[in-house]
Parts: sequence; structure tokens; C-alpha cells
Amino acid sequence: MQGLNIKIENKSVNFINFPKQCVSILKKAALITLKSEKIKKYQINFIIVSNEEIRNLNIKYRKIRCVTDVISFLLVPEFFVGDVYISKKRSQQQAKKYGNTWQQELAYLIIHGVLHLCGYTDYDVVNRIEMFDRQDKIFKFLFYNT
Repeated sequence: MQGLNIKIENKSVNFINFPKQCVSILKKAALITLKSEKIKKYQINFIIVSNEEIRNLNIKYRKIRCVTDVISFLLVPEFFVGDVYISKKRSQQQAKKYGNTWQQELAYLIIHGVLHLCGYTDYDVVNRIEMFDRQDKIFKFLFYNT
């Protein structure tokens, strides 16, 4: 039996279906989050999908029948390889609701998705407070300290 040959890049973030003018700041959001969590090797795909696609991912993998703004999958933990899916429509609605630009909302969700890959959860009050505190600090650093 031959060995499986998998090539893992040391540092790679890819953005699929994102507006080209947003990619630079979104990449910065991902890299700042990875650095803050001391992740040195990574390969992450960020993918914008429809509400229907993210709902189907939630049904298949989380057994919940709803549309969420983001869902993250750590595919190869030992190499920090993962995918982060973001709902286009939901993120646009949230941007309006929270008074952000769509670019800012996408950056916020990028940070959120990376933190999920790092093991943070928001399924109970204690963990949610910890995760959102971390997320807010990174977001503020990205948009108000640079």
C-alpha cells in the first residue's frame, strides 16, 4: 500500500466568493487573529455561501435547522487546516443591524470563525463572554488602532 501524499502549506489563507476590494483587510483580520492565538502554521479557506448552503451545512454537521452567520470546520487539527463558511445575506443584514459596513462585518465574522477553529465556543454564557471579549478586542485593534 502506498503512502498518502498530502501537501500542507505552512501559511495560507484563501478567500472564495469575497469582494476583491475586501480581501486585504479580511486577510489582515485572519492573520492578526492567528498571531494573537500563537498559530504559526495554518491553511484556512474562507468561503462566502448562500443562506441555503449554510443552513444545509448546519443540518448536516450540527443537526440544527437554521441559518447562522458563520460555521467553521477544523479539518486537520495537527496542521491547523480548516474551512470557514460565511453567509452572504446574513452578514449583509447584520452589517446594517449593527451599523457596520459589510467589510467590517465580514472581518468580524472572519475573526469569529478563526477563534472557533482555535477552540473557542459560544454555546453557553461563560464561553460566549470569553469568545466575544476576545473577538471584540481583535476587531477594535484592527479598525481603530492601525
